[in-house]
Amino acid sequence: MKILYFTNEPSPYTTDLFNELAKNNKLTVIYGAKDKDKRDSRWNLDSSLNFEYFTISDFSFNKLKNIVNNGYDSYIIGYYACINAAFLMTYLKKKGIKFFLSVDGGFINNKENVFSKKIKTHFISMANWYFSSGKNTDNYLTYYGANLDSIIHIPFTSLKKEDILKSPIPYKEKMILREKNGYSYKKLFISVGSFIERKGYDVFLKYIDTNDYNDCGFLIIGGGEQKEKLQTIINDRHLSNVHLIDFCPKEKVFEYLKMSDVFFFPSKEDIWGLVINEAMACGLPVISSDRVIAGKELVNEEYLYNIKDNLKLSKLLNAFASMKISDIKKIGADNLKIIKDYTIENYALKIVNSLRVNN
Repeated sequence: MKILYFTNEPSPYTTDLFNELAKNNKLTVIYGAKDKDKRDSRWNLDSSLNFEYFTISDFSFNKLKNIVNNGYDSYIIGYYACINAAFLMTYLKKKGIKFFLSVDGGFINNKENVFSKKIKTHFISMANWYFSSGKNTDNYLTYYGANLDSIIHIPFTSLKKEDILKSPIPYKEKMILREKNGYSYKKLFISVGSFIERKGYDVFLKYIDTNDYNDCGFLIIGGGEQKEKLQTIINDRHLSNVHLIDFCPKEKVFEYLKMSDVFFFPSKEDIWGLVINEAMACGLPVISSDRVIAGKELVNEEYLYNIKDNLKLSKLLNAFASMKISDIKKIGADNLKIIKDYTIENYALKIVNSLRVNN
């Protein structure tokens, strides 16, 4: 099958997905938009690709039209919020070519102006079928004109099958990994995300007194523009058990996750939040704000909190700080059962099977 896939900038998980899709299909990818979030330069494409790709940094009517006219069996729009996507969808619709719109997640803005809603509805409703990450994304799509019967759920993820543990790591092994990395806390809380305003670490550090949790350490991994600000808050509040760690490669992030006990994610808004998948794959309980789609789809509601309710977050942290290791391990094991099917292999298989059925 010959597939054309339009998306924004390259990322590690999309590269893995595209390589998987291209194993038994001829895949062409158009990178046609710059992501609004600043991505680390180490996310660039490498040479280990088995798909063809084009990069269109600026609007190019002729180049897009020429690529489309090469003749494909299936078309997927994986990013619609840019002029190149708007043209591509309009052109496909005009030519009577059916296509899929793939959406990771979305939040309905009840204060959105009429014009903005009309624009979104115009483009989202153009698609013939939709790939959705779950019920919350379904609500977003149908709000903007999608037909619920045309929505297909995909296991949205960054994980390969090999990334998911069979069972949580024994506590003794966690302690060995901690000592290797210079930490000796009896319990270790961890979060992974860029040091930017949207991730909510500034609010977390201002309102949560980590010193209340005896023998507990907190690691925040990511790096970014707010690092100096976050470190200043840590110093001013004497949060000696909070440690900021800059960007790490995937292998090192997974090592940090495996040596930790609980994952927390105070993001003010995340369209999905793939780090939650990764934490669950390492057998960790997850505490998440309710402004993270992955949290709403994958995490037990008991461990979700309203982003403005720092008291609830504090209670959740305290509950895990005083919880028996065996009980923490059980919650982590339950998360492994939830996440086991969220693999790149299953993700690609779901897409290919859906393309075949609707081709």
